[in-house]
Amino acid sequence: MALKMVIVLLVALCGLALGQREPSLEVMSALKELQPRYREIQDYATNRLTEARLNSSQVIFNFHTDVITSKDEFVRSTIEEELGVLTILDRQPESVDRTCLGFVRSSVDMNVNLVGVSYTNCIVRVDDSLAGIVQEFYQTIQQDETVYTGSGLFGVFRGENIFHAPASLMQKLTEKLEELRENPTFIATELFDLIVEFEQELKEVKTDYDGCLESGMQLLQSALEIARAQVAQVCQGQLEESDPSSTLATV
Repeated sequence: MALKMVIVLLVALCGLALGQREPSLEVMSALKELQPRYREIQDYATNRLTEARLNSSQVIFNFHTDVITSKDEFVRSTIEEELGVLTILDRQPESVDRTCLGFVRSSVDMNVNLVGVSYTNCIVRVDDSLAGIVQEFYQTIQQDETVYTGSGLFGVFRGENIFHAPASLMQKLTEKLEELRENPTFIATELFDLIVEFEQELKEVKTDYDGCLESGMQLLQSALEIARAQVAQVCQGQLEESDPSSTLATV
């Protein structure tokens, strides 16, 4: 009889203890409910960020293509300008001083090489600008991704005691769950704006690049105009120029 009373008493005590700690168990249930939402939100954010990376990759590809196209156009134009003067030099009558023509030819070659230096400086500036803009863009992307990794899941326990004050923890977890009810759809808009800004920055770099190339070309054209004048006035030659574009093969 006494043994039965002891067993009954133990069961009652266990039930009482469990009843007292039921709020602590509810905290754990709430935590388990909250955990999958972090995964869902992280997946959502990761997908949006992946799309942003793919879009940025296309933006960079387009930028590279535009820069290469501009460089190709200016290189071809430079060759055509040079060829125009060289054609004049090659078609001078035998009576024209060959030494004088040689000096002009050397001047033309020097000025084309100088514009090559200018073109190099232009594209190096592009490379430096691109590196800085891309680095800043991807740092921002990385920061955005970190926010949605679920690293704050256990932060609610900071300064709390699951046994002493489970109600406080329960409130925090409930608030957290409410915050995470909806996917952060705003991130798609933010990333779109970020891509647009990224693309605009690269367009500005491209505009500066074209201006740099144009400046070099203008200097070359001025130098070649002087070369033509030297052929006529110094070397006493003739300025009969064929259409250089017809003799330059298209690659």
